[in-house]
Amino acid sequence: MTVRVSIDLTRCRGHGMCALLAPETIDLDGWGFARVGTAEVDEPGDARRLRRAAAACPRQAIVVREVPGESTGTTPSVRAPWSAWRAR
Repeated sequence: MTVRVSIDLTRCRGHGMCALLAPETIDLDGWGFARVGTAEVDEPGDARRLRRAAAACPRQAIVVREVPGESTGTTPSVRAPWSAWRAR
């Protein structure tokens, strides 16, 4: 399963939880804000860590989505529950 990760920089406040939980994909810039090293991840372990990082983000700035065409029947994205109605 391939997942794509993105960070909403307008939401990120530099708490750094994501870099602790998914250091192979997310690192921090010079000011402590998150940045994505690799936007698409193929490894199941890395995808699991990214989902944990997205769930742990206090500002819900991380979005993890499955790449279309490779669905496994799991939740296609992880983000704050209110974002579902806000995006409509």
